[in-house]
Amino acid sequence: MVSRLTLSYNNLKYLMSLSKDALPLECCALLVGETKIDSLTEAIVTDAISVRNVDRSSASFSIEPEELLNVYRLAEAKKLQVVGIFHSHPSHPVPSSTDQKYMRINPVAWLIYSTTAERFGAFIFEDSIRKVELQVMA
Repeated sequence: MVSRLTLSYNNLKYLMSLSKDALPLECCALLVGETKIDSLTEAIVTDAISVRNVDRSSASFSIEPEELLNVYRLAEAKKLQVVGIFHSHPSHPVPSSTDQKYMRINPVAWLIYSTTAERFGAFIFEDSIRKVELQVMA
C-alpha cells in the first residue's frame, strides 16, 4: 500500500483555501494522479478536484455518487486514478471514527486538514490505520 503521498505546494494551498472557504463546514476533494512503485509505494497527486459535501456538516462529509463517478471518469480519461480522498476537520488532522469506517472500504490515502491547527495529516487503512508520509513539491 501507499507509504508516501506527494503533491505540489499549489495543490496544498488550494486545499487549504477550500477548507477555509467552507468554514464552518467540512469540505472534501478527490486527489487524482498516479501510483509509483520503487523502494516504496508513492501516490503522486496531479489534480485536487473539489467535490460538494452533501452532508453540509461541520462534523462529516459525503459525496454524491454521480459526482464521485464523474471524477473517476475524468481520471480514467486522463489515464490517471483517484489516489486519495481529502477533507477538512474542525479539530486535529487525524481520522475520526466515521473516517476509519470509510477508510476500510476506500483503500487510498486520506489527507486531512485541520482548520484549527492549520496542519495536514495523511493516513491509509491496511489492517489498521497507518500514517503516510506527506511530501510537498515546489
